[in-house]
Amino acid sequence: MCCNQNSNHCSKFARLSLLLAGLCLVLCGCQEVETVKRELLKKVQGNILKKKNPFTPREGITLRPCSLFQTANPNSEVIIKLPAETPLHLMDKVGELYRVRVRDGREGYVEEKVVGGQDVIVRTNELRRSIEGMPVQGEGIIKTKANFRLEPGREPEIIEILPPGKKFEIYERVVTVKRPASSATRGRPGSHGQSLEDAAAVDEPSTDQVRKDVWYKVKLEDGRVGYIYTHNMKLSPPEDIARTVPFMRMVGWRTVNSTDDPDRGAKSNFIVAYAPIGKDAGCDYTRLYFMSWSTKLKRRVISWQLRLTGVLPITDYHSEGKPGFSVRYLHPGKKDKLVLASFVFAKGAIRKVGEEEIPNPAEIH
Repeated sequence: MCCNQNSNHCSKFARLSLLLAGLCLVLCGCQEVETVKRELLKKVQGNILKKKNPFTPREGITLRPCSLFQTANPNSEVIIKLPAETPLHLMDKVGELYRVRVRDGREGYVEEKVVGGQDVIVRTNELRRSIEGMPVQGEGIIKTKANFRLEPGREPEIIEILPPGKKFEIYERVVTVKRPASSATRGRPGSHGQSLEDAAAVDEPSTDQVRKDVWYKVKLEDGRVGYIYTHNMKLSPPEDIARTVPFMRMVGWRTVNSTDDPDRGAKSNFIVAYAPIGKDAGCDYTRLYFMSWSTKLKRRVISWQLRLTGVLPITDYHSEGKPGFSVRYLHPGKKDKLVLASFVFAKGAIRKVGEEEIPNPAEIH
């Protein structure tokens, strides 16, 4: 039944095109008739193709902040500005725009290039869940224009190019093998055709046998979670702990407790991770310091330190009502394992209370 109806529609369109073409033959001449015929046939073929390949409504999500337009024209009136990761119901596709409905019931059009599909929805949810309950490992700010991705590496799709000055929280540090060229499908190259990563790492030492790229898993101010290349950003630790350890680079820090100063109130105490400058240590950090507030000196001092081949994150730990923290470090004999070591604060000291083997999810550090 459906096929017969489609055939009847096609026949009617074809007869109409021939009738109009004949009329134009009398009025306009052969050359103009051919032009009209071509246009009519294109319209007929377009209608047939649309019937054969109807748009399948589905769910989507905005990749970055964008506009909801009144019509299928990016120059038309903007109904509303949509934030990144706004759920969309995709209703139809018109040229390079989708007709969509947002959760409050409003309908309009958004550009195809700012819409992600089910795979992006799944990945964004995974990333948000991955940091639930995880303490912030530090804070940072974009130094030069940076690619924001949902996976670490130069090949994954670029979701957005972040401008300098944008702030974020740090959760993990990830290492990937450096590839010679980027094949990302979104974004713009850096200066002189370079990727933003290559442009930022122009002064990076190149003596390592295996070239590595380092990425931080971050949460942006709007709540999105993803990855940023380390050379496009800089850490922004509290000023006093940033100057405490010379000739080493800070990798991360987190508040573990506080000291009550009768003159200045509660002052945070930090666990701070450091690595050598200009050297690949094969891990995230090699030194761990406890920087506590001295009520006598009115500044933070190093009151405990530990050497280890550490891997972020540094997490919370409690034992018998005592607060503490847990660190991960490379297993001395098993590449597929890490050691999880737990410490507590007891009687003014830091004491190790246990170790256990855990899986090592990373291939390289």
